[in-house]
Amino acid sequence: MALQVKTFHITDEAGEAAVGAFLQGKRVHHWQSAYSADPSGWNLLIAYEEDRRHFDRDERDRGRDRERREPRISQPRTEPRKPERIEHVPELPPEDMPLYENIRKWRNTVAREEKIKPYILFNNKQLEDLVKAKPKDADSLKAITSDITPEHFEKYGNELLGLVSGGAVTAD
Repeated sequence: MALQVKTFHITDEAGEAAVGAFLQGKRVHHWQSAYSADPSGWNLLIAYEEDRRHFDRDERDRGRDRERREPRISQPRTEPRKPERIEHVPELPPEDMPLYENIRKWRNTVAREEKIKPYILFNNKQLEDLVKAKPKDADSLKAITSDITPEHFEKYGNELLGLVSGGAVTAD
């Protein structure tokens, strides 16, 4: 809404009351006062815009009046809910769980250092597939982790192969 300007010449309390009534439902952006050349009063300049919150409130009040006249059928309130996070549960034999956890902790540590989400490196399903396949070389690792970026594969592929073969241990 555009800014509007209004000036008042105030000489008594009635003039002040008129200003107060005028300002109802307005949002003042700037005002300036000065004594006028006429010694009996002063001038007031107001830069304002209509305040939509005021009109919205009036609309709500009118709506309440309508509600009193017309019965309202209440609807159950449905609030938007945050979707439940579904955690991937690996389907691995118990003897492979320590390897899975070791690789998962390594991935989380690397992700923190890179300041990225862990699933960007490897998602939990890829980790599970990695533990099941236990690749011995870069080609078989690449086949399992096809979604990883080439930069991350170059940077972490050998380290990941070392984890799978049991040669490297992560630090939390």
